[in-house]
Amino acid sequence: MSFEFLDHTADVIIRATGKDLKEAFEQAAMGYFTVLTDPAVIHEKITKEITVTSENLEALLYDWIDQFIFLFDTEYFIAHRVEILELQKQADGKYLLFARAYGEEFDPSSHPQKTEVKAMTYSFIKVGENFVEFTLDL
Repeated sequence: MSFEFLDHTADVIIRATGKDLKEAFEQAAMGYFTVLTDPAVIHEKITKEITVTSENLEALLYDWIDQFIFLFDTEYFIAHRVEILELQKQADGKYLLFARAYGEEFDPSSHPQKTEVKAMTYSFIKVGENFVEFTLDL
């Protein structure tokens, strides 16, 4: 269970793996936060509950990371840890993800600022049994 950054000319590609898809999605979120700052210095002062429903796994990954981009852009929320409590295909064929993220508000005086993320993209998006890949527009 980990993530890595893959070579790309202008953006960043994150490949996240885990023992299953749930862990891969958790690691994907941590890969995103590592682009912004060092998660090791983030304290668990705030808990955010996140629910995402999407028509397929690729859209679920997109919407999942996009939720964190939105939380950072609107509330400056950064996570030290992410825990997916539920990831399942529903009877209507859509996928549901329910999770908690534990972190705090970004503070430049205590969190090193790395790179700003503009958006999640559908470029290079891949979802396997125990891995995901996606691109962030920097």
